[in-house]
Amino acid sequence: MFCSHCGNEVTEGQTFCQQCGSRLTPEAGSDAPAGGRSKTPWEDRENTGYVNGLRRTLKDTLFTPSNFFRKMPVTGGLTDPLLFALIIGMTGLIFLYAWDILLQDSMRSFMTQELKAAAGRAMFQGLESAVPVIMTPFLLIIWLFIISGMLHLFLMITHGAKAGFEATFRVVCYSTSPFLFMLIPYCGLPIMLLWVMTLLLLGLKEAHETTGGKSAFAVLFPFIFCCGLIMIAAALFMGAVAASWETWMHLYNK
Repeated sequence: MFCSHCGNEVTEGQTFCQQCGSRLTPEAGSDAPAGGRSKTPWEDRENTGYVNGLRRTLKDTLFTPSNFFRKMPVTGGLTDPLLFALIIGMTGLIFLYAWDILLQDSMRSFMTQELKAAAGRAMFQGLESAVPVIMTPFLLIIWLFIISGMLHLFLMITHGAKAGFEATFRVVCYSTSPFLFMLIPYCGLPIMLLWVMTLLLLGLKEAHETTGGKSAFAVLFPFIFCCGLIMIAAALFMGAVAASWETWMHLYNK
């Protein structure tokens, strides 16, 4: 059996070509849908160019995500999507750091002399934060793999992972496009978070050709689970504080 898109030989029963990532054309008599996948503009930089490939990929992921992920190859290597995520992710994070510094400086104009002195000492001591900034690219790579692994695990639980881990990783990398919204101060971060979650939901659905419910479970359940743990921890902490207060008041009244 041969792939109708790239001509390479593939194993019988495969859903996607391991060479080009295209969905294999079904045999005659099969009722499975046929759908070709092609390189993203970023992965086709030899023809589109670096800048144009980056621009077109950003445009497609942000404004026509369903169509983009429906055509995105689910194989072909991790390097290109990872490089895209690093370029876009680091651009957004650098602006996030810059806004944090600039907005801190703007607030100093409203402080008293005592507060300015205290802030100055805090900022001087905060030079230690330069180390995490330098480590950001490495932390971003680790974050991409952790998120991909977690999403793929939940997809596997619901039997929605049909294309392998590489497809999930590619979705996560290209879903970093909204990081550019961090160029906007204050509201950029929440917009980015909501947009990323939307792209992940649509991307997993199209890349794995699964249902929206399974994709939503994989994306939202970890978030809801973490929020639940935080609320439980907060409730336990408040309960411990209340119990301690009652104990101290009881001893004081004696």
